[in-house]
Amino acid sequence: MLIQQENNSPIASYHAPLQTLASADEVVDTRQPALVLQVGSALDPGLERRQRPNEDTLFVTHGVMPSASTSPKPFALLMVADGMGGQGHGQEASQLAVGSLVEYICGSLCSKRVTREALLPLLIEGVKYANRVVQQRNQERRTEMGTTMTATLVVDTTAYVAHVGDSRLYLYRPAKGLSQITQDHSLVAALVAAGVNQPEDIYTHPMRNLIYRFLGEKSTVEVDTSTVSLAAGDILLLCSDGLWEMVRDRQIAAILTSPLQDPSREAHALVQAALAGGGADNVSVIVVQVSKQEHLLKREG
Repeated sequence: MLIQQENNSPIASYHAPLQTLASADEVVDTRQPALVLQVGSALDPGLERRQRPNEDTLFVTHGVMPSASTSPKPFALLMVADGMGGQGHGQEASQLAVGSLVEYICGSLCSKRVTREALLPLLIEGVKYANRVVQQRNQERRTEMGTTMTATLVVDTTAYVAHVGDSRLYLYRPAKGLSQITQDHSLVAALVAAGVNQPEDIYTHPMRNLIYRFLGEKSTVEVDTSTVSLAAGDILLLCSDGLWEMVRDRQIAAILTSPLQDPSREAHALVQAALAGGGADNVSVIVVQVSKQEHLLKREG
């Protein structure tokens, strides 16, 4: 897997070699198709919150993890967190959660061999660790801040997903269109799932912003998980509710499949669509385009 990050907004990133080139003037054709991830991102405080701290935090990083049987495996970690608490506490909560999760996941992946079966449990434990960190900060400062968390770890051709709150992960696949992978942990989403409310109510209900599960409230948190098998042509979209509340799924799909063919431009186009739709909240977007590449490894020496 090769990661190409294309973004103009400030996102923290660890830079590590994704391929190891041996030595000699010999070309070795592995003929093994690998996934290439092109990543673009954008964020904006929104029209109505320009004078307040941006409570969203985006993060994209990549590295390599040791492997007992093969060469080191590349991984990519992407996350969106939407903080709550006001007066800067929401910003602190999302940044604290993201930093804690990055520390937990990258520390484990880069320092020891982790089996494929252990990747999803590792991601779950990382989110639970981030929850404890935010909850402990609340206890120390007697605050009531919290944050959503949608995190995706990509290794080989699989995306491992951990989710709490109402930020979202979407998958666009040419044959099936746009699908929502995560489930919103909001009151209105629960009412819709129970058949009490209509699906369109998630955009208009007066209590649509009330979520019942997030990081920081309790010492433990239930984490939703899923795995997605990736293929060339897929597009992953991670976003805060500042996007999907302002832009309907049909328009999101249209932007993702526009002639732009550039994840950074698509991310910015999504943010602009949210602002055009009202820009009532902070908007955060990560777009990941998946393609295929044949590796040609040249040995020198």
